[in-house]
Amino acid sequence: MIKKQSVLLFILILLATSLFGQTFERYKKLKDTTLKSNHLRYDKKISITVPIEWQKDLKNDFPLIIVFDRQNKRSHNYIINAIDYLTSNEQMPSSIIISVESDQRYRYVETQYKISDSNGLALENEKFIFDELIPLAEKEYKASSFRLFIGHSRYGYFTSSIFNSRINDLNAVISMSPFFTQKNIDLTDSIMLSNKHAYGSKKYYRFGIGGDFPEDFVKMDSVIKKFNPNPFLDVKGVSFKEAVHNATPGLLISSALYEIFEEWFAIQAKYSANKQKDLKIKTSLDQEVIKNYGTNINFSIGVLNGKGWSFYNEKQYDKAIQAWKILMSLYPNFSEGYLYIINAQIQLKLNFKNTVDDFKKSLDHSEFYTEEQKMDLRNELAETISKL
Repeated sequence: MIKKQSVLLFILILLATSLFGQTFERYKKLKDTTLKSNHLRYDKKISITVPIEWQKDLKNDFPLIIVFDRQNKRSHNYIINAIDYLTSNEQMPSSIIISVESDQRYRYVETQYKISDSNGLALENEKFIFDELIPLAEKEYKASSFRLFIGHSRYGYFTSSIFNSRINDLNAVISMSPFFTQKNIDLTDSIMLSNKHAYGSKKYYRFGIGGDFPEDFVKMDSVIKKFNPNPFLDVKGVSFKEAVHNATPGLLISSALYEIFEEWFAIQAKYSANKQKDLKIKTSLDQEVIKNYGTNINFSIGVLNGKGWSFYNEKQYDKAIQAWKILMSLYPNFSEGYLYIINAQIQLKLNFKNTVDDFKKSLDHSEFYTEEQKMDLRNELAETISKL
């Protein structure tokens, strides 16, 4: 049996996947496709990126992150890399990422409201997102009801406006180099009103502005400081005084993602802590997540797996089995979890035949592993049994 050195040691197969020439540790590019929008009346190109534990026929669902301006490869790639990096370090949950491209012919009108320009299609764009794109993500790609939008420049303005108009239809917005005023629209006033309308679960709004719109930052920042305390609203801005317009995505994205999911990480950390010996705490911790985010967000494989190993290393094999069964109930295609259960059952001199059957069924069905990796796991099982 392979020695496990750390309580939180997470043996995760690193699947290298290409997205615009990038390789990722915790995500895989599922597809590029084109949607014909009934609301916008033209095609929208999108990319679907999913966690490596994603599998179409499993029950799991995942938070939905919509990243606008896929065509701006430099900032888009950096954003996806930041998501991958934080997910790899268990700082944010595995998520479904939909990247939406904007043709330069339409980018202005699809982020402009008719109150500012009679040709504006921003309202139609909202309907595209909420009536067409999100239902597709939920039906086909296992997106949960948690929704985070990320936009830059004109899409910084557009996502900021959505934070006001659809505040209870989403969970978070990260707005990079936004501007807050257009003809007949002042979003600083609108954001102030959203303070009164937010309810049910916490809403997060993060914005960062460089040296291009300093007056906008000062005005929005002063409005935020006047907010009455609202437990359902978490708003914060950052000024990058010497940053150029296209630098703000790289400067803001990691800290903004971290802050949005900081509470999720803190809650799952309670589960992984050594002092938490009662596995029943998992139920109450799930409720804490729901209370804060309005929906369940599963703990990561690493934390759930680490909990099993913490018990195993302390020779509490019965609790290790229970912990790994919780892991397998949430991530049934992580087949090696059954190998860990078998090792604990061997220590307790229990019959492990049914677990072997579960392992084989899981591995045959799993898309988490390559065929070579599956063979390694089968060999590990055979080696474990041969030593008895």
